[in-house]
Amino acid sequence: MLRRGDYVICNFPFRGTRGPGPSSHVALCAATGREGRVNFAIVFYTTSQTDYLGTRRPRQYLFVSKARAGELGQKTAFQVDASRVARLPLTIDYFPEMVGNVIRVHGNDPNVVTRVEARLGKLIADGFEISKVDAVMDSPG
Repeated sequence: MLRRGDYVICNFPFRGTRGPGPSSHVALCAATGREGRVNFAIVFYTTSQTDYLGTRRPRQYLFVSKARAGELGQKTAFQVDASRVARLPLTIDYFPEMVGNVIRVHGNDPNVVTRVEARLGKLIADGFEISKVDAVMDSPG
C-alpha cells in the first residue's frame, strides 16, 4: 500500500478531461484511504518542466533539486504543483506500475508533502485557483 510521501508513476488526469491521463509521470502521494469499496490515493501533480518566465518561480510550484531528486530515485530536477491535486482510485488505469495491490514506489519524502500542503493552504487562503480532480466519485463501487 502507498504511504504519505511516496513518489509513484501515475496517469494523472489532464485538465478538463475525465479519466486517466494519456501519459505516465511521477506524482507525489499525500494520503490514501477507502470510500465504500474503492481504495484511493490523494496525489499531487509533478512536472520536470522547471523553466519559467520572470524572476520568481510561480508560487504554486515547490522545486526539488536534481541532487534531491537523485536521492529519491528520479533522474532530473522537478517541481511539485501544489495547485493540482487529485483523489484517484488505486487501479492500474491510474497507476500503471500496479501489480496486484502493490504500486512500485520511486522514492519517499513525507516532509515535502507537509510543505506542499502548507503551500496549498496558503494558495486557497489567497484565492488562487486550485485544480481538484475526484475520480473516486466516478468509480464503480
